[in-house]
Amino acid sequence: MKLSHRLSAINSLVNEPYDVVWDCCCDHGLLGMAILKREIAKKVVFVDIVPELMNELSNTLACYADSNSSSQWQVQCKDVASIELTPGTKQLVIIAGVGGELLLRLMQKIIANHDLQTLKQLSFIICPVHHTYMLRRGLEQLGLGLVSEQIIIEKKRFYELLHVSFKSTTPIEPTGCSMWDLNDKHHQQYLKTLIEHYTRMTKKEPAYYEQVIADYKQLNLVKTNRAV
Repeated sequence: MKLSHRLSAINSLVNEPYDVVWDCCCDHGLLGMAILKREIAKKVVFVDIVPELMNELSNTLACYADSNSSSQWQVQCKDVASIELTPGTKQLVIIAGVGGELLLRLMQKIIANHDLQTLKQLSFIICPVHHTYMLRRGLEQLGLGLVSEQIIIEKKRFYELLHVSFKSTTPIEPTGCSMWDLNDKHHQQYLKTLIEHYTRMTKKEPAYYEQVIADYKQLNLVKTNRAV
């Protein structure tokens, strides 16, 4: 089955060999199967907490996975927060399709459950469905650095796709930095949508959300100053 634009963008970021790639919250496993087919990882582990999906995926992989492939695969029906990383291996954890708050909690638990030596060889590719500002601030507090970031548009929805790791020393900005092209009308629309959303949220927690809005408006000021 053909990958969606969002999953294709994630797949293209897996551009170097790994010992293990974790396709977390994998749903039907389309992304992990695409990675498995490329043989860029020695092992691909599919993780989701829904038993029906995992049983179906296990059957699919048993039928269609290439038995001659150099890559192994495994299906785990469990909470993503409880995955067990193998020390001394280069690993990539992919989490997409969940909210930013949940995604941050999962990453916090994964990181807390492993030692520094294991974490040094760990990177994440993440694509939350919302709450990206809060997530980004949390990533910085965890000590992660930015590898790359981009804005993905799929079915008139905007997504932020981030590749982060403990090796990178590039700061993770709460509003993003290198992903923006504010000469692009779609990026302008996304920024407008974010500001409008957080403006509505000011009734909930005025001081916090007013700062969020100010940070996003600063992006427009940077664009204006560059144009002068």
